[in-house]
Amino acid sequence: MLNSISGRQIKAARALLGWTRKDLAGHVGVTAETVQIVESDETIMPALAGTRERMRRVLEAAGIAFTNGGSPGVRVMPADHAVTVGELNASNDD
Repeated sequence: MLNSISGRQIKAARALLGWTRKDLAGHVGVTAETVQIVESDETIMPALAGTRERMRRVLEAAGIAFTNGGSPGVRVMPADHAVTVGELNASNDD
């Protein structure tokens, strides 16, 4: 798990899932405009930290694994490692 992911990683993860901004927004409980702001936020604004974290958890629950290090990226996790968005709750936040 990463402490922070970039807006590009969120956008790439959404693309891998075939989700629109509106799709991600609905799963996270924000507007599509907020998703756009987070995706374009390369400086990781502190005011958006909670929203970015919720996006990360939702995308991971949908089967995305975020990579970091020398070449940050995203990949789709094997289906047996993913939690469906409907199964996302306090017991699987970590």
